[in-house]
Amino acid sequence: MINELSALRRIEERFHKASKGVELGIGDDAAALQFDTDKLVLATTDSQVEDVHFVKSLITASELARKAVAVSVSDVGAMGGVPRFILASVGFSEKENEEFLDGLISGFKLSEEEFELELIGGNLSSSNKLFIDITVLGEVEPHLMIKRSGANPGDLIYTSGTLGDSALGLKILQNKEIGYGYEFLINKHLHPIPRLELGRELAINRVPTSMIDISDGILLDLERITVQQGTGAKLELMKLPTSKQYGECIHQYSDDEYGLALSGGEDYELLFTSHEDRRGDIQTISKNLNIQITEIGYVTKDRTIEVLNINGEAAPHPNRGFIHFNN
Repeated sequence: MINELSALRRIEERFHKASKGVELGIGDDAAALQFDTDKLVLATTDSQVEDVHFVKSLITASELARKAVAVSVSDVGAMGGVPRFILASVGFSEKENEEFLDGLISGFKLSEEEFELELIGGNLSSSNKLFIDITVLGEVEPHLMIKRSGANPGDLIYTSGTLGDSALGLKILQNKEIGYGYEFLINKHLHPIPRLELGRELAINRVPTSMIDISDGILLDLERITVQQGTGAKLELMKLPTSKQYGECIHQYSDDEYGLALSGGEDYELLFTSHEDRRGDIQTISKNLNIQITEIGYVTKDRTIEVLNINGEAAPHPNRGFIHFNN
């Protein structure tokens, strides 16, 4: 069982240094920050709950802390912003110990360096199950901020990277299997890479008309930037980008080759729409950053999403993605 006062002292010792912009950091009732007055403050929060978002036996404490930060800063990147500060609240069950706490602290410390941000506070409590809540504070210039809304009929739909790797990696972890290609897929699940640099570059070049990070599966997140905003989409199944490792392993776990790529979730790639005349700019950004960007469909007037097969016919896919609340 973790002692709260001892844990707080340990955290303060590891995160005592305050950077420019932090007038008051860890150790008081609240942090005091000085932001650039010419920029908007972006604020987002996300949770990692045991047996909902992760299985504790399948991830180390350090990996869990780092992943909790990564998936949270991904939201800021999807708006074209830059993450600057995080607050972390952790609920410990009776099963965690001091060694587990040290692992979490190491993961948060590594995240500071990797994502160039700073942990400035948070909260510790007891809980029936382990959870981590991360609040991210970032910034973006008002004219560069990208919203979910904004896609117009005729806009093209793009995604970065490859899809389905994380969901397949989780299945491999759950089956406790080891084999060729598995390490890549497992790593994609345990160590997601938020597309901060790409989101920023797309924003600076004013390329997207709308954008979101893919957390709950591309079908569900595409719905959020089209159907929920009054438009629809046609998604071309054969254009979905999948990795070589995914292709080699998927049939061991599913009869549906594209099911996890469409609905698996936790890809944390960027899904965005753009005018047709920006194709060249997108290709240039992709080449300069060495990040794969794939055109996968287009926005329509109808408030529905159709997945088209190789013959251009609608292909049914009942699983929309990861739903946090099932009634």
